[in-house]
Amino acid sequence: MVITSRLLRQRDYMTTRDATRPSEFTKGTCLSRIQGMAAAGRNSAAAVSKFVIAHPDEVLQFTLSELAAKVGTSVASISRFCALLGYENYRAFQIDLTASLAGSVSPVSDLFSATDDPSTIIKRVFAINRQCLADTEALLDSESMVSIAKSITESRRLCVIGIGGSGLVAKSGALRLASLGITALAITDPYEGLLTLSSTTPKDVVIGISHTGRSAIVLELMQLAREKGALTVGITNYSDSTLAKSSDFRLLTSFRERRINAAVSSSSIAQLSVLDAIYFLIAYFQGPKAERLVLEIEKAAENILRAKV
Repeated sequence: MVITSRLLRQRDYMTTRDATRPSEFTKGTCLSRIQGMAAAGRNSAAAVSKFVIAHPDEVLQFTLSELAAKVGTSVASISRFCALLGYENYRAFQIDLTASLAGSVSPVSDLFSATDDPSTIIKRVFAINRQCLADTEALLDSESMVSIAKSITESRRLCVIGIGGSGLVAKSGALRLASLGITALAITDPYEGLLTLSSTTPKDVVIGISHTGRSAIVLELMQLAREKGALTVGITNYSDSTLAKSSDFRLLTSFRERRINAAVSSSSIAQLSVLDAIYFLIAYFQGPKAERLVLEIEKAAENILRAKV
């Protein structure tokens, strides 16, 4: 099968699916999906998200026009909000909100007080990270993950783009995938990215990582990859971010941050977990080949890197 035609069909499939019906992964994940949107800014979608998070039970009783009046926005804005989340209409949004409330747990605050004792701080850090991972898992679409893994397996080259904290994730992810025999490169510098992506082809896959989805360097490099015809994957915390909306596939993490440093810390763990899931999917598709490669690396590491006891 020619990879170019396969990637084009995947893009058409994703576009059609998003435009005609809500994805399967929206079922019961409503609250997780709007957490990041609530912190995204001051637009109408953020305003609606904040209201839903604060008054979820009331929203279940509101008509579309009643919710618009309560938020102080238009009916059209509420409809766009539902579509942005992947729902075909307002009723579908309410149904998923009901399922989400039934399975939700009390949120863990990421705020720390000067009066907190060390044991409380330690417990809260782990609780925050557990919640971030659980919410991110709920958002992942298994069909998309499988399509991405298969595309990487059949690709000529994989490039993983990240700047700053996301750059560390990119390096770790690329290294892991390279251990499976994938030609995987981590791009953490804009000049490096320009030189590397200038030779990108439609047979390549490019993953961009940005918590906010607004990193200028990541967006510019992803745009270059798209112009070259590569399949693009965006990993971000915000469904309405430029990175999410402009990528062929979007993989969302979920973290309700109040401060960017705290958010990046926990979302990096979620980003690594997403890449790890892709790694194991690729290993699954490779079968015995993956096991052989892993054993060869383990044997080499034992002989070269580990002290003899």
